[in-house]
Amino acid sequence: MNVLIVSGIFPPDRGGPASYVPALAAALAARGHRVEVICLSDRMDHEDGRRRYLVRRIRRRLFWPCRVAFTVFTIWRAALRSDLVYVNGLGAESALAALFAGRRTVHKIVGDYAWERAVGRGWFRGTLEEYQAAAKSLALRVIDGIRTFPLLLAAQIIVPSRYLRRVVEGWDIAPEKVRVVYNATENAEPAPRESHPKPLPEWPGRTLVTVGRLVRWKNVDALIRLLPELPGTRLVVAGDGHLRAELEELARTTGVSGRVVFLGDVPHREVRSYFEQADAFVLNSSYEGLPHVVLEAMSAGVPVIATDAGGTGEVVEHEVTGLLIPVGKAAALQAAIERLWLDPSLGRQLAAEAASRLAVRFDFGAMVAATEAILLRASEHAPHPQPIPAEERR
Repeated sequence: MNVLIVSGIFPPDRGGPASYVPALAAALAARGHRVEVICLSDRMDHEDGRRRYLVRRIRRRLFWPCRVAFTVFTIWRAALRSDLVYVNGLGAESALAALFAGRRTVHKIVGDYAWERAVGRGWFRGTLEEYQAAAKSLALRVIDGIRTFPLLLAAQIIVPSRYLRRVVEGWDIAPEKVRVVYNATENAEPAPRESHPKPLPEWPGRTLVTVGRLVRWKNVDALIRLLPELPGTRLVVAGDGHLRAELEELARTTGVSGRVVFLGDVPHREVRSYFEQADAFVLNSSYEGLPHVVLEAMSAGVPVIATDAGGTGEVVEHEVTGLLIPVGKAAALQAAIERLWLDPSLGRQLAAEAASRLAVRFDFGAMVAATEAILLRASEHAPHPQPIPAEERR
């Protein structure tokens, strides 16, 4: 195949697609497919020539109408040289460009863009589940349309959990178009340069680590409020976001600022080191499609405590591969942490079982093969692509 992959984020950006897209692109290229990636970027001076596939970056900070128009044009032009478009972001722009080019699209959906946007702008304050059934204002109906219209045109839709399949089907999407392909942990493309993360400061007690964007639904504030009840425990926060100043102030007013370490924006290739320096990983989220960070924590051999949000229960089996607790229950979260502190052998047992199951259920090769099969089916009977310039062949 000639595959065009579109993503809103790409290394050095952080986030699920920024990990998934380069790993999948490299794996598909290794299987003999020609792969091109189009992405947004804050900077244009990256060493993308070392990759096994072509990368085209569009400057993220362009004036928004100009950026949208230029993005549609760039995707359209590349789509003419491709058999299909695999969309991991920029869904509306990709759908329009593919429609103009006469190419099929496959979309990967890892969450509800409309709900995230509504919560981020203060237009809605409920949970994702409440949003699906809520009466919508005009603004919410507009962002619902932006989210759903590209999927109505898609040949196939890939989701990383059964939970997200149910959500997407609730948007009046035909069930036969939605396929579950679980994420996997192996990075198919090595880091471009060596990385040496700093060791954490010495600490005589226990260390909890949490990783993710500092947004409301990650509920890092609840972890900070819990620390006074957990003497001898420190919290390491890897990630950044608009709530960081607020969380730092909360740690100060709660009297635990000396026990909270804010690492800020940590390169993905360094995260494993912080897992390995922790006694447990905790994900206190109220919204997850399928948390890739939990897979990474399990791969690193650290015991996992997570809330039963979204697709998390498809990764964490309670008291088998981790401790699964109800969303928003501080007492249950405290009890789970104290249980691991009092019984270190339980943590070792959970981590060992989680690592062994990863190789079976969340295997990287199996994920690539399943995705490749979906893309191949979607590309059948595609129009003959235009010739590829010699300087762009990989």
